[in-house]
Amino acid sequence: MLTGRLVGLRPMQADDLDFLTDLANAPQVRGNVVGWDWPVARDAQRDWFQGASRDPRNRRLTVVDRITGGPVGLTGLWEVDWHNRSALTAVKLMPGATPRGAGTDSIMLTMAWAFYDVGLRRLHSTILDFNAGSLGAYVRRCGWQVEGCDREAVFRRGRWHDLTRVAILRPEFDALPDAPEYVERACGPTPVPVQPTPDHPARHLDPAARI
Repeated sequence: MLTGRLVGLRPMQADDLDFLTDLANAPQVRGNVVGWDWPVARDAQRDWFQGASRDPRNRRLTVVDRITGGPVGLTGLWEVDWHNRSALTAVKLMPGATPRGAGTDSIMLTMAWAFYDVGLRRLHSTILDFNAGSLGAYVRRCGWQVEGCDREAVFRRGRWHDLTRVAILRPEFDALPDAPEYVERACGPTPVPVQPTPDHPARHLDPAARI
């Protein structure tokens, strides 16, 4: 499990299905996500879980409370493009289930994992024009850049809304003050190279010795 300041990220598992069904059906969550679907039944969620577990281009992670270990949200990488080393990412948290800052913590931890463990170089996402909380977390607190706007692209709450496109590159993540901490949280401490000593000098092999 990846451990942040407030939350942890672990692979999604079958025991999460009841919670994930409630998360997908929560009105506030349904209103803020870009995609739309019918309300989800628990039986259908089980079929979705089985298909999602076999999809090599998507890797979903359950966001858990760091203290209790209970599920509080969902994040991960979608549409992973291995050739161009990019992926879509997003985070959904159950309203009222997490402390202030849990969204930022989840985003920072996901970025560190994606850039320094998975090996990606670009992450992208989309945010509805009225979702000020997500825009603040991604752009103001986590270093993402606004790349464009799809005008009146999404129908929600009886109206058409603009869709803001945001993204971040690994060097932009590296420039954040908290990046080293989150890289260590996601990947462990930076290995320290072993320095040669008189008792154990560095070995320089003759190229011919490899033949």
